[in-house]
This record gives sequence, C-alpha cells and structure tokens, in this order.
Amino acid sequence: MGLEIAAVNRLGQSVALRAATEWLAAQSDDRTLSLTELAATELAKPTQRAKLDTLIQHIGHQVTEQLEAVLERFPDNDDALTAVAEALASVDLSDAALLADDADPEVLAQRIRRSLPRQNLGRCYDIALDQSCRYLVQIIRHLPSFQPRALAEVLSRATAQTALLEDVLSRLPRTSLYAPAGTDNDDEFRDEYLRYIAANLDRLELLGLSMRDRPRLALSVAYLSLTVSGSQRRQREWFGETDDRTHSGVRVESALDNRTFIRGEAGSGKTTLLDWLAITAARNGFVDDLQPWNGLVPFPIRLRSYADSPLPQPEAFVTGPLAGLMPTGWAHRVLQQGRGLVLVDGVDEVPPPKRHKVREWLRELVNAFPDTRFVVTARPSAADEKWLEEQRFSSVVLEQMSSTDVKAFIQRWHEAAEAPDEAQRRLVRQLDSREHLRALASSPLLCAMLCALNLGRVSELPHNRMELYSAALTMLLDLRDAERGIARFLTASDKTVLLRDLAWRLTLGGRSQLPTAKVHEHVARKIRSMPNVDGEPDAIVTHLLERSGVIREPVLGRVDFVHRTFQEYLAGEEAMEDDHVDTLVSHAHLDSWAETIVLACGHGRRADVSDLLTKVLDRADRERRHSRRLRLLAAACLETIKDIDPGIHERVDSMIRGRLVPPRSTKETASLATIGPRVLRYLPGDLSGLSDAAASATVRSSGLVGSPESMARLAGYARDSRTCVQRELLDAWQHFDPKIYAEEVLADAPLVRGRAVIKSARQLPHLPRLQHLVSTDAVLPRHEMQSDLRFIRWTTGLRDLDAVVEGEADVSPLSETTPRQVFLLGARRFVNLERLPPIARSLGLYQQEPWTNLEFLRGRTLRHLYLSPVADSCDLNVITEVSRLRRLTCSRWTNLDALPPLPHLHSIFIGNSSRPIDLRPLKGRQLRLRLHRLNTHIGVDSLGPDVRIEWIG
Repeated sequence: MGLEIAAVNRLGQSVALRAATEWLAAQSDDRTLSLTELAATELAKPTQRAKLDTLIQHIGHQVTEQLEAVLERFPDNDDALTAVAEALASVDLSDAALLADDADPEVLAQRIRRSLPRQNLGRCYDIALDQSCRYLVQIIRHLPSFQPRALAEVLSRATAQTALLEDVLSRLPRTSLYAPAGTDNDDEFRDEYLRYIAANLDRLELLGLSMRDRPRLALSVAYLSLTVSGSQRRQREWFGETDDRTHSGVRVESALDNRTFIRGEAGSGKTTLLDWLAITAARNGFVDDLQPWNGLVPFPIRLRSYADSPLPQPEAFVTGPLAGLMPTGWAHRVLQQGRGLVLVDGVDEVPPPKRHKVREWLRELVNAFPDTRFVVTARPSAADEKWLEEQRFSSVVLEQMSSTDVKAFIQRWHEAAEAPDEAQRRLVRQLDSREHLRALASSPLLCAMLCALNLGRVSELPHNRMELYSAALTMLLDLRDAERGIARFLTASDKTVLLRDLAWRLTLGGRSQLPTAKVHEHVARKIRSMPNVDGEPDAIVTHLLERSGVIREPVLGRVDFVHRTFQEYLAGEEAMEDDHVDTLVSHAHLDSWAETIVLACGHGRRADVSDLLTKVLDRADRERRHSRRLRLLAAACLETIKDIDPGIHERVDSMIRGRLVPPRSTKETASLATIGPRVLRYLPGDLSGLSDAAASATVRSSGLVGSPESMARLAGYARDSRTCVQRELLDAWQHFDPKIYAEEVLADAPLVRGRAVIKSARQLPHLPRLQHLVSTDAVLPRHEMQSDLRFIRWTTGLRDLDAVVEGEADVSPLSETTPRQVFLLGARRFVNLERLPPIARSLGLYQQEPWTNLEFLRGRTLRHLYLSPVADSCDLNVITEVSRLRRLTCSRWTNLDALPPLPHLHSIFIGNSSRPIDLRPLKGRQLRLRLHRLNTHIGVDSLGPDVRIEWIG
C-alpha cells in the first residue's frame, strides 16, 4: 500500500508554513519570531489573520497534491516524511543563503544533506526532500513582496495569488529516479517515436530483386503468419487448465508470451516477424491473443549491430534521428512501467564467445524491468530451447511453411512485385508437379528466390539449394542489368570474386556487418589482384550496394549482406577456392560456421571435400564434447556434395546409422533435422524394436520432411498403436495435404483410444475417413475464425471444442453432441442457447455484447464457467443454480456487486480489463482469487485472510 495521505498532507502543510514564515520574516527583518508573532505584528484584525491562515492552508493543499502524485508508489514511510519536514524547518532560507545557493532547489537540497547527520531513510526520503525544496523555492520566489503595513492589501488578493501559485506548482516537473528532468514531454516524444517506427520498418524486403527494382510494399499488408512448435507457458486457461503442453502448428502470434524465445533456421522469417510486431505495436493494431499488447512501445534491437561493440542499455534503445530528442530517462520509464516491448533479433549473429554476455544482458534487463515484454530470436544451432529458461522465457521454433502458407506467400510476393498473373500460375503449376521445388519452397527466403527466378523466366527452375543460390546470384549480379540494357560496370564473375572476399572476411571475423570504410579498404586491396578491373574502389562499392541486390547499407556507415545465407554461400565458395579447408575444420564445432561448411562442400572438388569430411569426423572421434555436433555437420554436408571418395561416403553413412539414427528422443529430432530430407534413408521402416521415446522421435523426424516419401513412411508407422506414436502421427497431419494424409496414413490408424485432436479446420472435412475414430477434440487456432458451427457435423463423438466464431453465432449444431467442454469466443452474440446440450465439465462463452440473460445456465452441472462481461440489468442469481461449480472466470467484469453468494465456489479469475476492478464486494468470502497484474484493482487490502490472491501475467 502507498503512503498514507495524512503523512503527505503533513509534509505539504510544513512546506507551506515554512515558506510563509520566511516570506513574512523577509519583510520584518526579524527571523526569531514565529509565524503567529509575525502575523500579529502586521495584522490587527482577526479576519485578516484568518485570511492568512486560509492562504497558507491552500498552498499546503497544492503542495500535498503535487507530492502525492510523486510519492504514491512508495510503501508507508512516515519517518522519511517527518525527517524531511524537520530538515526544512531548520534550514536557513534567508535571502543571503538562497542567493548563495543561486536560488537553485537542487543546491538547497544538497546543502540540507550536508548539514544533517547521515540518514538511511531510502529513496522516499530523497525524492520527498528534492520535490519539497523545489516547491519551497518556487513559493518563496512567487509570493509578492510588500511594504510595511501593506500585508492586509496583499491578502485581499489571496484568490488571485493562490491561482498563480497553483499554476506555478503544477508546471514544475515531477522528478524521480526514473524522471530526473520530469515527464512533461513524454507523450509528445512517444507519439513521434511510434510514427517513426511505423514508417521506417513498414517495408518488405523482396529478396531476389535488386535494390532499384524492388517496389515498396508495406510489410504490415504483406505479412504472412507462420506456425511454431514448442512448449508455451502461457497464462491461458485451456479447458480450465493451464496450457503447458508441447504444441505444433500454432500460429506464432498465439504462441507469444510475455517473454518468448523464437528459434528458426535461416530464412524462416524471424526478422520479418519482429518488424511486424514493432509496426503493429506502434499502430496499436494487435487483435485476438495479442490485443493486451496494444499500448506497448516497441524497441527493435539488431544484435548484429553490436557484434563488436558493447550491448545497448535502455538509453541507447532509441536510435536514428530521434535519439537526440528523447527526454532524459524516457526509455527507462517506459520499461519500468511495463509498457515496453523489447524485440531482440539475431543471437546467432553475435560471435559465440560473446553470447553469454547477451544472456547476461537479457537477465539484467528482465530483472530490472520484470513487467516488460521480451521477444528474442536465434537460429536453433546457436542456442537450445533452454537457453533462456532461467529467465522464464517460453521457447518455440518456427516451422516450415505448409502448402497453404506457400501459396499465400507466392500470391503476396507477386502482388508486391506487381508481377503478371501468368507468372504466379506458372510457378504454382511447377510446385504442384515437381516435388523438389515444393521442398525448396519451405521457407520464406527460398520461396522468395523461386518467385524471383520464375519471374525472370528462367527456363528450368533449380533442383537443389546449391543450384537455387547460384541461379539467384547469377540473376542478381548479371541477368537483370543485361535485360534492362544497363551497361556493365563489372562482370558477374568480378562481382562474385569481390563479394566472396567480403563474405569470407565477415565470416572469419565472426561478423555479419562491417563499417562502410572497411568495405572500401577491402575492395581496394582485392582489386589489386584483379587485372581486368579498372574502376575506382569507391565507385565499385557504390555499384555493388545499388545494383547487386546482395549487399546493402542498412544504416549509414554499415554494410551487410541482404540475407546471411548469401554471405554463407559465398564464404563457402571462397574457402574452397582459396584452400581454407583447415580453417573450416577448426571452426566446425561452432554453430555460426555450420551452414558455411555445408555450402562449402557443395562448391568443393572431390579431394577437398573428402579431406574436409575426414578431418571433421576425426575431430568428432577425438573430441567427445563436440562429437554429436560434428557428426551432425558431416551428415548435413551430404545434402550439397556432388562427388566424394567412396570410402569417406561409406564412413559418413555408417556413422549416421550407428550414431545418429534412429533419434533417441524428440530433443534429438531438432538436431537431426539439419540432415534434411535424406534422413528418410536412415530411418527404420518399422518401429517395433524402438523405445517409446525413440519411436516418437522417429515419427516426428519423418513428419518434418513433409514429402510424399515421408508420407509413405508414416503410413507404415501408423499401425503402431502406442499413444506416443499416434499423437505424433496426428501432429504431422499439418505438414501434408489433409485429404491425402487422412486417406493414406490415418484411415486405418487406431488413434489414442479412438480419439483425434484436430488443430486446424482444414482437417475437419476429412475426419470421416478415419475408420477407428470414436471421439474428437476440435481445438482450432485463434486465427482460423469460423463463420458458424456447422463444421461440427464432421466430428464424431465431440469431446472438447475450442473455436473462434464470428457474427451472430447459432449454437444449435451442438444440440446433437454430448461434449465434455465447450469454449467459444469472438461472436457478436450467441443465439439459441436453450439448445446447448448438457456439458460435463466446462463452458466458456465470450461474446462482444454484454450478457443480459443467463437463463440458459439454470439447472446445469458444471465445474468451470467462463463468461464475458454482463450488463448491469443481468440477473446473476441464476449462477447459484449451476451445481458443482468450482471455478468462475469473470472476463473483464468491473462490477462484482451483483455476484451472489456461491458457497461451493473455489476460485474466481478476473481477466484483462481496461477499467479499474472493485474487489470489495468479495470481502469475507472463502476462495482463491486470480488477478492479472496489468489490471487496476480497488480494495485488495480489505479482502481479508480468507481470500487468497494469486497474481498472473
């Protein structure tokens, strides 16, 4: 609880009394008299003395009002305020003393501290003293001077005088630890900063088109939501229970927690996601699960910019042209108040030796600002899912794009590029008919390259990643300028040599950016060995930045590759061209080098590649600490190798079969995925000899491949009736065409006691193909809004239902079911509620209109009830007729007066609310009260010992 107002009022009156005494003493030149004696000297009539008392009291109230706003966050500390009042009473405030202090309240406060014995009364004392000195000096300076015997005339103008002082005091900055210069300009700067973020980041990088050829497209328009898998410690009730399970196929926006660690491979869309979060926060545009994030201030932080410099502290979170305008302490205030959204991109782009500093930096920020939201990204190889577990980050992994995602991405890319419809149709036809292209289109980066190559009318689209990268670079470095008739400043091979050299220097230094001046130096040095290049270094760098589409200058004075994959591809080529095999081997245990080494194998000659893999495997045998990482790297290299010594191939093949496959746990599945689709060659055709953990991981590995071959393998696994296997088979459904997968894999699968958990509406129409289906859980993602509930007709034995519906939602389709739990939200209102069937356990109905009638609850038996806000006229006594009710969730209820006694109720949860919630009507009840930290609550301290409070969020 904050300071008692009586204590603050006593200090405010002390300031007013001290100022008035000094004011009158200055006129009489006698500082030994009390205020009463001074007033009696000047004022003969009692009415005049009463006016003086009124003036002093009014000034005291003004000071109290100002102090209360500053001190309300401190716990009770009367001793600190009493000490401040005593210090002010004893200090010399004569004209000479104030002039010696330059009439500066800060100097006055320092003088008081020096003159008094050292006291340890905490921050409350310091802030109260500083603020009181400010008010004291301002009052003394603004009270009017008067000639002897003219005080009565001054008091006759007391109303005008108090109004003047009120204006003066209200304009004084309310300073504190987080606001040393006040907060007067905070709102104005925040608005300007948010406008800048929204405008500066709202652009989509169309990789595959050179800088001058890229049309500007708003990222906020073209953004494509992707799915994630992983454990999410969401403070969400999922059928009445905290949802802490591992999920797959969840849209990333639904997976974001207050602290989220997002891992994703190269080109999976991590940076785009963070930019979209920043833009949407700046525009207050979050909906659904992220709606509580509206009002947050985003701070995008690119870790690549700090690879060779200290990590930023809050005062450096604001960069660019507005940095110099930021009010002192503004970023700290935003973070301390829990209104910040810190978006940290690219842990993997920091050199490995520095990553522990990144984790320590994040730990310090989280501890200093516990209410701030954090989203951090990295490649999986740079940090495992538990890397930020100590800081209570949930961890998710961005999954490959589904076929639906790919088609949506292609459509948006072609719209952004203003490409003809025929180009889009041509690419979709090729994806449908060529399996290897579908595999290539699994990430936003690779899909964008295919779009660009297809648009460039390349006759034959690539068959693998090496060909794709090569074709994309050829197109960027040569074909586009040639097609447009732009004179060649450099040949494609000359550009490649220069870019290879730059990529290698960056990789060798563990960087992803270089100062522009250093790039000029490296180019100048390199062209000395290129006899056919005559251009000036400055002109060459400018040409590469403007025309190549491969490197860029994201901020003035810094150069990087437009995507790190291009850097890795070119660095791998340079390593093989310049015989850096030993350098690659010495760095092979580092995750930041893994992709470079894999791509280097695609560039190398047979002898060099055989030498490289031999030395990597020898290291794996010698160095137990790095053995698994090195063996996985050797296995992953097989994807890109064109030619290798047969003996080395056999050694790698035997190593995979003997050391890596089958995976022993789902944790190993993620690392095994680095091998790519060829992992299917090593997975067993039958699971009978595997443990539950190994069988589950094997099914997941097959599902992640997402090819027809993997579907055939999964069909063979479907006969295994173990629960872990059947769950993984259902989770893998999302990676395939839902109809074909239902027919070929799940049709004869025994399922888990005949139960299917459906996580996408795409799967629902194909449920009738599951011959052993007995019961269905339809847990549909938040982004899949349903127009009605008629999809229930496809379910068998509906058990749990969780869905978002729109408009006027008719619940009649539920009448023929007997569900255990129903949770529906999003509707404007629900109708035909009398047709709701008996529900065994939980019922949640969230509608936009306030509830005016709850008659449909009468006589029901429920353990958990979730309701959106009710109208003041709604009769809540109906709830007393719900038998066995143990938990009630009152979403956004602000008035609990009408809630009837519910003696058997165990707990109440009050969800997010933008209005203060008065808890006093719950006083004396025996229950557990779950409250959200972001809400404002009234009467928490008056509830009594029988109300146990659990804080969430």
